[in-house]
Amino acid sequence: MKILCLHGYFKFEEQRAGEFSDFMSLFDFTIARNEDHFTFDELVGAPRYSIAGGTFLGCPTTETFEGEPWEVMRENDIVFDFSLGKVVPIASIIQSVKIRQAGNFYEASGMILPGSVRDDGKRVTDYAAYFVFDRLGFKYSEVEGV
Repeated sequence: MKILCLHGYFKFEEQRAGEFSDFMSLFDFTIARNEDHFTFDELVGAPRYSIAGGTFLGCPTTETFEGEPWEVMRENDIVFDFSLGKVVPIASIIQSVKIRQAGNFYEASGMILPGSVRDDGKRVTDYAAYFVFDRLGFKYSEVEGV
């Protein structure tokens, strides 16, 4: 299964038939179709705009902006916290993550929570990952941070 985290907005893509149900059976996540991709249930129908002083999926916003949901999230410094099942300010994430080089990929224990603090002090904002079913682990092809 391919997983794209775009500033805390998630896109999932099956690499083989049946991966979504297999993935959801291993984790306490529910994934659903949203337009041309799959994402967490809580992100389905995410707005393509924000108004300063309003909310985006229940999280306060600081910027008036229009764009893709992940662009709106980036502009407002908010991410989806899949452990809580809600959108939160990136600054509220206190989890740290260790990312190690593993050949042509990176590894971390589990799926990286957006906003997690890396060893270098940067917060993870974006990544591309693959869940490898035969190893029951994640391989990351890129991990971006601010």
